[in-house]
Amino acid sequence: MSQSIWERRQAVASRLEEHGKVDRVVKDEFATALAAASLQPADVDPHGHLARAVTAVAHLAAGDPGYDVVLGLPSGAHGVRVHTGPDGRVVVAVVSLSVAEPAPAAVASELAALLWQR
Repeated sequence: MSQSIWERRQAVASRLEEHGKVDRVVKDEFATALAAASLQPADVDPHGHLARAVTAVAHLAAGDPGYDVVLGLPSGAHGVRVHTGPDGRVVVAVVSLSVAEPAPAAVASELAALLWQR
């Protein structure tokens, strides 16, 4: 049986309401993650682009348990991890994007291994 215009309108309104709810939850979780990492939003995301990207990705992640991606700005030292747990709950966390320098001993052993291959 086909839906009436009223039923379709109600379905669309329900989806839009759910979309807005997810937006609010993700924004709150992003702010909480920044506060937990003792970071200011202006330091990590000066123009708000990262927050908007996290919100958009969270909508994709919500329907896919195991979804895991890290978003960051090219000039930023911190990024945001968007992960969906097995229960379908989206988790937002702030992560460091800095790459650690290898230990000098590790570099020396790799060089020695390369020399001995000849």
